[in-house]
Amino acid sequence: MTVKNENKQVFRILIVSQAEIIMCQKELHRVYELRDLIEDRTSPNAYFQDFDNSIRDESTKKQVWLAREKELQGVDLTSWEFLKNEALPYLVKRNPSGRGWQQLITILNQARAYNYLRSIGCSSVRFIPKATQKGVETPDLEGTLGTLKVLCEVKTINVSDEEALSRRMGTAGTTTNRLEPGFFNKLKSDLIKANQQMDAYCSGTHKKQIAYVVINFDDLLAEYKEDYYQQIDRYLAHNSFPGIEIVFHNQKTCFHKFIAMTSAKVFNE
Repeated sequence: MTVKNENKQVFRILIVSQAEIIMCQKELHRVYELRDLIEDRTSPNAYFQDFDNSIRDESTKKQVWLAREKELQGVDLTSWEFLKNEALPYLVKRNPSGRGWQQLITILNQARAYNYLRSIGCSSVRFIPKATQKGVETPDLEGTLGTLKVLCEVKTINVSDEEALSRRMGTAGTTTNRLEPGFFNKLKSDLIKANQQMDAYCSGTHKKQIAYVVINFDDLLAEYKEDYYQQIDRYLAHNSFPGIEIVFHNQKTCFHKFIAMTSAKVFNE
């Protein structure tokens, strides 16, 4: 192949590559809105590093972000502006202990709860601004369901410290089909906290309070997901949390299964 032909081939590849990137930007419109909030995308603390190329070249990663885009698209424009502002500081805030941008993803998970409230028929769904008074905490969302005020607090339970360390070091972790006591301690703490936040925000009785829980299990592929939710179901059957309705978000994973529980509700992706 001559130099001239080689240059033509390189040019064609660049054109195709650019076209693919433009298509991704159209498909992931709100995701790219988040990315474009980052002033210096080359910073090691910035999220979405080399995002164009990785989305183009890694089909699995693209599918993950297409699912996230669908969630973000479900949020009305006013609430989307609010959520972007909430996410903004964490787009360039990498956790020094090796948990990456965990706080950012935790904030984006609030869009899942927003969509859930809409799916059960809630109207006037909105994010609740943080209290300006020191020491006062608020739930994440509120809406209206018939004559009821609906409050919702979103809790994300992330992987254990041991699993986070294992992933950071690139070592093989040990995964079993049993949840450790530490997991249930965290779940209990989060549910109690969610109830307290909603009670403090609205003390009336004509209301519905929802704790919307997103779990990132240590089992990366979620091979044991069904076992885990059965254990959680049994735990909730023997440990009641009056005043709140518990909803788990069943994320789409490699070993994905439809989950149903008797002691809580499940939103299945």
